[in-house]
Amino acid sequence: MRHERLRAARITEGCFAQVIRAFMASPKFKGYSANTKDNWGRQLRLAERPDTLGSLSIHAIRPALVQAFMDGLSDRPGKQGACLRALKQLEKWAIVRDLLPHPITTGVEIEESDGGHVPWTREQVELGERHARKGFSRIITLAANTGQRGSDLVKMRWTDIEEVNGRPGINVIQKKTGRQIWVPFTQPLIAAMAGWERRPGFILLRPSGIPWTRHRVSNDWVKERRDNDALSPLKEAGLVIHGLRATACVRLSRAGATTRQISDMIGMSEQMVA
Repeated sequence: MRHERLRAARITEGCFAQVIRAFMASPKFKGYSANTKDNWGRQLRLAERPDTLGSLSIHAIRPALVQAFMDGLSDRPGKQGACLRALKQLEKWAIVRDLLPHPITTGVEIEESDGGHVPWTREQVELGERHARKGFSRIITLAANTGQRGSDLVKMRWTDIEEVNGRPGINVIQKKTGRQIWVPFTQPLIAAMAGWERRPGFILLRPSGIPWTRHRVSNDWVKERRDNDALSPLKEAGLVIHGLRATACVRLSRAGATTRQISDMIGMSEQMVA
C-alpha cells in the first residue's frame, strides 16, 4: 500500500480504531443486513489496523489520510468502494455523537465507476467460460444465466433444482433480501449443466472439492484475473463476478422479457432492472 506514513506501533486511547469498534458494536451497525455487516465489517477491520488508519488520533485523521488509504486499494476497486461507503456511514454516525470532531471523508475520491454493476458482453462471458480456471468457468456460467448475487450462487445445491411445468429451475432464498424465488434455467445453462458432475451438496466447488464462500470468490477472482494471461481483457475492463447479475438482465431483455418479468425471475427490483 502507498500510505506508509500511517503506520504506528499500537492502538492507543483516543485513536480512530476506538471509533470503529464503537460503531461496529452499535445498534446502528447491528441493524444492517447480515451481508452488509459481513462486507463492511471486513473493510472496517482493515481500516482499524494500526498500520492503516487505526492508530491515528481522532484529531489527526483527516480526508488527506483517508485518501491515501483509499489510494492503496486502487487495484481492488470493489473493495475500495465498499470501504469508502462503510467509512462514510461511520463518519455520519460518529460526528453526531461527538466521537469524531470533524468530517474525514469530505472530498475523498476513488476510481470506482460502479464497475460492480457493469454487465459483461457475450464475448467476455465466453472468454471467461473458455479460459477461467479454478472453478470460475462454472461460476461465470451460473451467474450469467441466473443473475444471482455471489452470496446466493455459493449456496446453491443440486437439491434446490426443481422442474415447474416441465422446465428446470432453481429455488433460491436470497441472502441479502430474504426473498424466495424460483429462477428458470436458460437453454444455454441447461446444456452446460448437462456436462457437470453432480456430487451431493453444493453445485459450485473449489478445485479442492470444498464449497466456496462469497468472500473467497471475490478474492480469488481478482487473483485469477490478474495471473491468467488469457483473461487480460477482463482484467483491463475491470470486470467482477457481480457484473454478471446485470448480464443476465440484459440477456433476458434482449430475449423479449419485460422489466416486471426480469424482476420476478431474478429477484431484483424493477427500478434496478431498468
